[in-house]
Amino acid sequence: MFAEVCLHSFMLHNIIFSNNLFVICVLLGLFFSLLLYYNQRKNLKSSILYCLTIFRFVLITLLSFLLLDPVVKSENKITEKPIVVILQDGSSSVQQNIFKQLNDLSKKLSGYDVYNYNFSDKLYSDFTSENNGLITDFSKALGQVKSIFSNRNLSSIVLASDGLNNTGLNPLFSDNLEVPIHTICLGDTNIYSDNFISDVKHNDIVFLGNSFQSEIYIESKKYIGNTINLTVENNGKILFRDEIIITSNNQFFKIPVEIPTSEIGVQSFIVKISPISNERNINNNSFRFYVDVINTKYNILLVHDDTHPDLGSYVNVINRNKDYKLDVISSKDLIQDLSSYSLIVIHSISNENDDFINKIKENSNIPLLIFCKQDFNLYSEIVPNVNFRSKSTNSDVYSSVNIDFLSFKLSNSLVNFIEKAPPISTNFGLYNISSSVNLLLNQKIGNTISDSPICLFDEYNGQKIGVLFGEGFWRWKLKDFRINNNNDLFNEFYNKITQFLLLKEDKSKFRLLYDTEINENQKLIFNAQVYNDNFQLENNEDVRLVLTNSKNQEFEYLFDKVDDKYFLDVGRLDADNYSLYAKVDKRNYEKYGDINVKSIQIEKISNVADHQFLYNLSNDSGGKSFSFSDLSLLEEYLNKNQNKTTLTTIEDKLKQLIDFELILLILLLLISTEWFVRKYHGLT
Repeated sequence: MFAEVCLHSFMLHNIIFSNNLFVICVLLGLFFSLLLYYNQRKNLKSSILYCLTIFRFVLITLLSFLLLDPVVKSENKITEKPIVVILQDGSSSVQQNIFKQLNDLSKKLSGYDVYNYNFSDKLYSDFTSENNGLITDFSKALGQVKSIFSNRNLSSIVLASDGLNNTGLNPLFSDNLEVPIHTICLGDTNIYSDNFISDVKHNDIVFLGNSFQSEIYIESKKYIGNTINLTVENNGKILFRDEIIITSNNQFFKIPVEIPTSEIGVQSFIVKISPISNERNINNNSFRFYVDVINTKYNILLVHDDTHPDLGSYVNVINRNKDYKLDVISSKDLIQDLSSYSLIVIHSISNENDDFINKIKENSNIPLLIFCKQDFNLYSEIVPNVNFRSKSTNSDVYSSVNIDFLSFKLSNSLVNFIEKAPPISTNFGLYNISSSVNLLLNQKIGNTISDSPICLFDEYNGQKIGVLFGEGFWRWKLKDFRINNNNDLFNEFYNKITQFLLLKEDKSKFRLLYDTEINENQKLIFNAQVYNDNFQLENNEDVRLVLTNSKNQEFEYLFDKVDDKYFLDVGRLDADNYSLYAKVDKRNYEKYGDINVKSIQIEKISNVADHQFLYNLSNDSGGKSFSFSDLSLLEEYLNKNQNKTTLTTIEDKLKQLIDFELILLILLLLISTEWFVRKYHGLT
């Protein structure tokens, strides 16, 4: 049972304690004061005796009470003005410099707490005088504002932009519109004559000597009857040339181009279209992309004892890739020495072939991809980290991508496709999976995502293993074609799995970890590991890095030592091709490589403002839309018509009673006074 006692000396603070324990404190004070002064009643005057007894009683009672660690509860009233957040679009598509005007607006708003930000790929504090953002993400900026001012008195948001949202979710379909958003419409909505390259689809990796297929997307506005020249260049050499005749004022071209490769490494390709006289925007007349050309070809062995549509769909994907050479045999024809193969794919193995598993185990250095449409127990010896106990016959389950899977990335389009893909028919039962196993796809029954796998990866004794459970993946191919009129997503799924198993892990004593391809707005980060002769991590020596760009300019860096590893944050680099050289001091450990920093060209594609988007954003959120010339009207509206309700919150604070200086001062006065009086009257 607790009671709350109000002490006026503490401005009506509530002290929370137990009544029963407080009674004990009083009894202790009474006991010790009587014990000390009862026998002194004949030696002291009554007034002195009573004073000393009271001093000692209060002192002991207070000390005992403080030992209970009582807590003081107080109420703190907080009053907050309404908040206005002003967001400036800092992307490069915004041509107007409105730094001064927004600063003036911020200062003229009265009765508000005003916070100023600019945004492009994310939110940045204060306004910017240079519009150099490479992308525009409204949803992320508004989401960050929502997070920062959660449970605050956010009154409204002022958004100054041209309305060109080219990255992230559409804020009109998000939950960020809980306060009025007043938009300032910037830019020019007139559509001028323009030709531009909107995108180029291409392979990321190509083997040396092979050509790769690309698709160049070109759009033309108001140039009917004109002709443009299209070229594709690599290292100053023209690989492709074509002449395009424009037959309408709003025309889209999808041009397939087969591009040859002749040099190893990350190659830069530039697609160009010739400008036409009086073309206002020629920044979007070129498009640069990069392809990693490697000098390796992979031999893949497919072992199977039965035909199946899943098998046919996989073979079709592999055969379309010129980087792979596929051999197909039955399990009974499997030879002992498989060292010439980089990957073994297993499908529909006959239970009668008892010797098959032993032959596979003898080639344990070769990665495996297992299509497990039958009982998994057949493969339990080669995948010992997974145990399965069948409970019933096959059941249909849907697939869900594991967000914690980090070994490789699937495109957002593929992730969305898998979540809605047709079901897979697989054995129902109990899985016991080691923590070292990585799950790419989980089984989903209804809205419930289980721990049972559809696709997983493991590494056992240095052998990489991938397992696809169940059958029916061929239906994914049909749905992909029905939705997208192609099989790009289905092909990506099998290609990503195959590439991951084919790539060999670095087993050297010096390991350098980094992304070989990043965007120019991303930071380039390196992690390094150095092993001694016993393969134990150590970082006794310095690790140095040299980056060289296409102009032969060198940039030198020294790694930071973190725990027993190395770390280096290079920051953002200009878009270019970089070669790298890393070395461990005093050791003969070296690494070479290439890094592609891709330019982001999405802001250059179009400069036509989308004011309709801004109108919709204001209307849906309950705000108003203003032109840039009407900033004074926005200022007047916010100062006169906007709701300026202050927010008052009551905050409960808990503080230990012993933390109050007044309590300690009272104790000191009591004990000092008692000591002085006792000494004055000759008491020890």
